[in-house]
Amino acid sequence: MSKLTEKDFIDIRKEINNGRLSPGNMRVGLGTFMFFSALAIGVAFAVAASASSVIGWENLSGFWQTVFKLQLILFLLQIILVFFVRGKSGWSHVLLSISYVFYTYKMVLDIYVTLSMFAMNDGVYEELSPIILIVIIGGFAFHFYLVYRSLKNKKVEANKENEKGKSGRLIYVSLPIIFFLVSITGYIFKNEILGEYEILFGLGICTFLFVAVLIGAVEFVKAAYCVIRFPSFRVNPPSPKKKNA
Repeated sequence: MSKLTEKDFIDIRKEINNGRLSPGNMRVGLGTFMFFSALAIGVAFAVAASASSVIGWENLSGFWQTVFKLQLILFLLQIILVFFVRGKSGWSHVLLSISYVFYTYKMVLDIYVTLSMFAMNDGVYEELSPIILIVIIGGFAFHFYLVYRSLKNKKVEANKENEKGKSGRLIYVSLPIIFFLVSITGYIFKNEILGEYEILFGLGICTFLFVAVLIGAVEFVKAAYCVIRFPSFRVNPPSPKKKNA
């Protein structure tokens, strides 16, 4: 990967400068991710702490209480990124790029927080939690393999005309689907339509969304890699140093 140069990322450079991965569009994306995370965590908190909940906030373990408190901190930081970090300088562009990847990961993990609260409320969390952990570890292992393979083969990909950021577009196409599936899943859980199969249905939906978003996020990681490694990819890049005569 050390042999990769700016020329190997010409395709994604267009997206970083004026496309889906430009600072302005990343701020919009962060706002969208914030909406879906707020929806997922809001449902999870309602299941855990509402008056009608079987669980109750006081009965949550220290780990889960910390998770919800950390969610609030991350939500406030996300608001700052969306409304106050404009990405008009090199450092703010780097910050947005890193945050974009981080909050993509957070969004897909938040759906498992919701699923865990439903499982806890139904008394099957102990049985389901090892499966959730295996799915998360396996999903990220697959994701990082795709990132590694994409970077390793970048010199070949850069010469292909059909390499137009297909993986990145996948996540944007998936967002309406995510909203629909999360809404349907919440409705099914609330009304106990599937009975004892609800948790398995929820696990299947969460896993599908998890994998789909991580595949699309490969391009986000590559964009962050370029912005961090190559100053020329950032907004207002530094002037090239003049060689001494």
